[in-house]
Amino acid sequence: MVRSGFDGRAIALVVLALVLAVALGELAGSYGGAWAGVLGALAGLIPPVVLAAGVERRARNLARRKRKDEILRKYAPPGPAGGGEGEE
Repeated sequence: MVRSGFDGRAIALVVLALVLAVALGELAGSYGGAWAGVLGALAGLIPPVVLAAGVERRARNLARRKRKDEILRKYAPPGPAGGGEGEE
């Protein structure tokens, strides 16, 4: 049977994106001057890339699961021929 639900690796990528945003934002706030702008820009650019990778992975996994479900349905063994229980 094919599992449904969230992919653990996709969730880990989303968590990583959030951690990067918080860490780089914190780092930008602790320095002054031009570096704060550079670090702020990095904090704004890096997490969306990681988040996009997680979203793309989730979409691929959903498509793969859909294909597997179709194949399982196509090649599933037929049901009982009698149609009812208790027939002999």
